[in-house]
Formats: sequence, C-alpha cells, structure tokens
Amino acid sequence: MISEDGNMSAPDRQTLDREALEWLVRLDDQPGDDAVHAAFDAWLDCSPAHRASWDAALDLACAVETAFPSNRVPDNAPAHDAVVSDNVCKFPQRTDRRGFSYRRWGLVGGLGLAACLCLALAPDMALRLRAQEMTGAGEVRSVALDDGTRVTLAPDSALSFDIDGKARSAHLLRGRAYFDVAHDKSRPFRVMADDTVVTVLGTAFEVDGLSADAAVAVRRGIVAVDYAGHGPRTVLHRGETVALAADGRAERGAMRAERVAGWVEGRMFVKDRPVGEVLDALRPWYEGYMVVRGPGLASRRVTGIYDLRDPDAALSALGKAHPIRVRRLTPWLKIVTVE
Repeated sequence: MISEDGNMSAPDRQTLDREALEWLVRLDDQPGDDAVHAAFDAWLDCSPAHRASWDAALDLACAVETAFPSNRVPDNAPAHDAVVSDNVCKFPQRTDRRGFSYRRWGLVGGLGLAACLCLALAPDMALRLRAQEMTGAGEVRSVALDDGTRVTLAPDSALSFDIDGKARSAHLLRGRAYFDVAHDKSRPFRVMADDTVVTVLGTAFEVDGLSADAAVAVRRGIVAVDYAGHGPRTVLHRGETVALAADGRAERGAMRAERVAGWVEGRMFVKDRPVGEVLDALRPWYEGYMVVRGPGLASRRVTGIYDLRDPDAALSALGKAHPIRVRRLTPWLKIVTVE
C-alpha cells in the first residue's frame, strides 16, 4: 500500500523484504534455471521498492558472510562479481549490482545464509517503539487492559492500546489477536488493523491481520466491521466471519463459534483453504525461517485440524495428503515446496 506521501506502508515493506530473501534462496538453489532468472527479473522490475528490498537483502547477506570464514576469491575474478576475501566483502558500484547478484551468486551458503535470514526476521525497531505488547515465534500472550478487556496475542504479533475515561481503542500492528471485551455501553471499544475498524460494546472476537486486509470472526456478541473505501459497514453475529475479497467485496462466511481463535489453544481448524494460506498461518509458530514456494500453493486445498504447537508435525500431516517436500538446510531454516 502506498501512502499519500509516496512511501510504502510497513506491511508492504515487510512483504517485499520477505520476498527478496526468498529470491535469495531460490536463485542460490537454482543458479542455472533461465525461467527462474526471468521470473526474478520481472519481480525486480515491478517497482523501485522491489529493487530497494533486493539491495537490502544483498547488503545483509554480505554483512553476515563477513562473520564466517570465506574462501579467497582469485585475483582474476570478474570485476562485476562481488568479492569476499579474508572476511572482507567488497561490492562494486550499486549500479552494477544487479548484473552479478543473481547470475553469479554463490556469495552466501550454509550457515551464513541461515544467519542472514534469521537476522532479517529480527523484530522491526520502529514497530517496537509503537507497540505496547509484542510476542515472538511460538509465543501466545494474554494481556489484561485497564477496562477489564482481555486480549490474547498470537505468535509474532504486536499491539498498542489506549484506554481512558472517554474512549477505548486498540491497534493491531501485526499478526492476530483475540479480544474478550468488557461491556461498557458509554465507551464503544474499537480495534484498528490497517484500514479495518471493528467496533463493539461487549463481545469476544478475533482479528486476523496476517493478510493485507484484516479478517474478523465472532465467538459471541455483535461487532461492526468497516473496511475503508470498500462498501457499507458489515454487522457480524456469533459464528459469522468477514474478510475482504480480491475484488474489494466484503466476503461473509460462517464457522462454529467455539472454533473462533482456536489458535489460543494451539489448534488450527481449516476448511477448504489454499495450502499456501495454511503454511502462512504456521510461519509464526516456527522458531526459525520458513521459505514457502511451489505451483501448488494456491491450487491445492486443505481441510483438517492441525497442532500449531508442533509445526513439524503439522507439516508432516500436510505432506501425507499433498505433494509437499520439506528441505531442512539448518535447524533454523527450512524450504517447503508444494508441487
């Protein structure tokens, strides 16, 4: 999302940074595949922001590589290549970087790549300054607000809030959260997640901010959901859900109310969802970096109940029903390919 001043919003920057790191792994894994190089070219040419994220990924890769022993590069190495010698990384001018960066990669390998990716996933300092509560990988935290409302944060989530005598509000900065709101008719409770606003008086509901536009599901009570610039307000009752579809419509659904925010107990209930969406939901529970790719991410559908507290077991269960290949490069890095 581009703001009025032309800058990208934090979620978009995070998405591009993650994609850049995934390209880093993919290009290193398939150095001679022209189709992969062509796809990377197309991605890089999408916008200056794509190029900036790629440059940042290379800078980080180089910084990490200098921390590990490197083989000396011959003195006659091509001038357009990055040179890593005696743990000193020397890059040519930035204008030449694209030429070497994917045609003659080989800069980061094994432990260096794993460390690079782990460092890239370190919490954003700007987000830390804004958030009053944050969770890490695999961590679920319950927070009691001054008005009696209880908020449960899913792994890799961030929340800020403002409770005073006149108003009550919370801002889901990242991830997902379950809200059990204390009733107060004079002070409606509002939850913001990007351009989504949820308004309640007293109820229990989940806000999922993992996607570009937040999805909402109600366990009990009534909430009103407003998607800025996307049609009228949507009112939800017990067991009802809403999410913003690709065409901008508020897409309503239904589920068993007791299954709303099943992740609080470490369970994920899935009914006919793309396997890529399920893998994205598993990411925050894995204490490491998971690269997800493959042609089947959107086309293969999943139904089942998965144990979020054991991501490896969940991956194994998915692999029994679908052609999913898991490649573990280090204890902190795995590549999941869906055929």
